[in-house]
Amino acid sequence: MKVSLVMRAVGIGAVATVALAGCGSDNNSKGGNGGNGGTGSTPAAGCASGSLTAEGSTFQQAIEQQWAAKFANQCSGAQVTYTGDGSSTGIASFGQGKVDFAGSDVTMIPTEQSAANTACGSTALTVPVTAGGVAIIYNLKNVSNLKLSADTIAGIFDGSIKTWNDQRIKQENAGVTLPPTSIHPYWRNDGSGSTKVLTSFLNALAPTEWKLGADKQIAFPVGTGAAGSSGVVAGVKQTDGGITYAEVSYAKQNNLPTAQVKGTGSYEGISSQTVSDAIGSGFSISDTGNSLGGSLDFKKMTGYPISTVSYVLVCSHYKSASTGKLVKAYLDYALTTGQQQADSLGFAPLPSDLATKSKASVDTIS
Repeated sequence: MKVSLVMRAVGIGAVATVALAGCGSDNNSKGGNGGNGGTGSTPAAGCASGSLTAEGSTFQQAIEQQWAAKFANQCSGAQVTYTGDGSSTGIASFGQGKVDFAGSDVTMIPTEQSAANTACGSTALTVPVTAGGVAIIYNLKNVSNLKLSADTIAGIFDGSIKTWNDQRIKQENAGVTLPPTSIHPYWRNDGSGSTKVLTSFLNALAPTEWKLGADKQIAFPVGTGAAGSSGVVAGVKQTDGGITYAEVSYAKQNNLPTAQVKGTGSYEGISSQTVSDAIGSGFSISDTGNSLGGSLDFKKMTGYPISTVSYVLVCSHYKSASTGKLVKAYLDYALTTGQQQADSLGFAPLPSDLATKSKASVDTIS
């Protein structure tokens, strides 16, 4: 379902549209939380009028809605619409020139980069804007504290572990009464950055068990496919024994528990701190110039081990100067004041050095 919101973004809908009202910059706001999140007290860029359309990652949808709503308090004569329909759709639409920017949890492959460059008429940039954990969300009667290793998660999603009282799950959850309920996985049937992040994690840390590869779409042999994070989480909510993967805000909104996950270290739950620790230890930039696309090394991650940065895809030089000005203003806000909103939504502020690099990249947009 697609929901259009004007003046205020509420909840998780597939579309967030915010008509921006008011003016001025938030000169008194300070970005960040502790050692994370942006560039201190630097205010967002000056306002611009016009409208922007964007689509892509459902992972970052909640924070895009929040940013748009808050940005409405400082800029007049502008409108930002973000449609959460999956990273693959966002990348494709951006490469076809259908949207002004896209959200994605993965970097573009060379053919996608080439299409984006052509659509922009300039080099397309990949810029980190937020970070978060891909939560393992489940619904199991009378079980609210669950621990799962990479090997066990792989077994659940490849179908080799079929019931919740399987010996492999029991060994990881001493003292927890696990019922013989059948496991019913829900997985994304659209092109999803969250799927790519999860399967890359399993590829790296459960290579003996996981043989299905890592991509935005996977032929899962068991369970049920659904579109978007909201689709898979809705399936889990109505299914005793259900399990899926999605950004943690979807678990919070549906009152569903999330598992502690073990990578190379100990079992870790999702928090702003554990995600920031993971990004700080496992993310590195591989692009050059003002593009900041990078890679995740799950074997090096400390903290919550299924963590990722989430990007925006933008043009370095827009064909319309007014569009470039508004994109720059909106993303400057997101990377400064907007970063301090991350924790309350289940995201993590970007590590401060990465946020500084992202803002410097955005500031070159014209």
